[in-house]
Amino acid sequence: MNRWQQAFRLSKFELIHSKKSILILLFLLAPYSFFLTMSISSYLEEHFMLYDIFFLVTFGVAAIWAKPKEYQYQRIADDMWAQPFTVFLNQLPIPREIVVRSRFIIYFIYSLPFHLAVLVIMYSFAPELRQTLPPLEFIAFSLIWLSFGICYGSVYPASDSGDKVTNVKMAFYAVVLLGSFTLLLFAVPYLSSHGLVGLTILLASKWPIVSSVISVFAAGVSVVFWMRYMKKHINKLDYFQ
Repeated sequence: MNRWQQAFRLSKFELIHSKKSILILLFLLAPYSFFLTMSISSYLEEHFMLYDIFFLVTFGVAAIWAKPKEYQYQRIADDMWAQPFTVFLNQLPIPREIVVRSRFIIYFIYSLPFHLAVLVIMYSFAPELRQTLPPLEFIAFSLIWLSFGICYGSVYPASDSGDKVTNVKMAFYAVVLLGSFTLLLFAVPYLSSHGLVGLTILLASKWPIVSSVISVFAAGVSVVFWMRYMKKHINKLDYFQ
């Protein structure tokens, strides 16, 4: 626990300089929550894909977009991309584990309250959703999407350590990312007759406990994996090469 406390104290340096970004997240709550709340009734009837896309954006990248530019992942030299503040911390006599944990704490502070607030607003102001999902099942639905945000989003703090990214590698990552999202959006309705969000509603309705346990377990495994990856990756990098 002491290491987590040290990591939290380290993360406060960046968070103090990111107050405007946290306020931006509060303003983003309005349009994101409004669209997801007002469109849920139509989605439950028609399963239109735009809703699935917006849900993925909300729980995948929306929170991280609000970070200040100076704390974003960016090119720092030639083919080297990293988060500048993380590079700076790695030059100081701070244990790597503390640096790694601080990056994940910052991501969770940005994402989890935002994601949770969107879900609570949806359930509070969308009677169709309350009729479809009783409280216990909605908790399962929420855990599925909160866990998705953790699984997918853990890549962001892990990537802060940096990597050599050529144009070819960047194009490859873009194709893989867009391809996987496109496949997911088209494959789920084809195989299950439900949209992506609709399928998670079905899973939460039929197997609330099982889907909750699996989701939380997947999120925990993802965090452990990416933290270990980041720690090992930092030791291999030469930022000044």
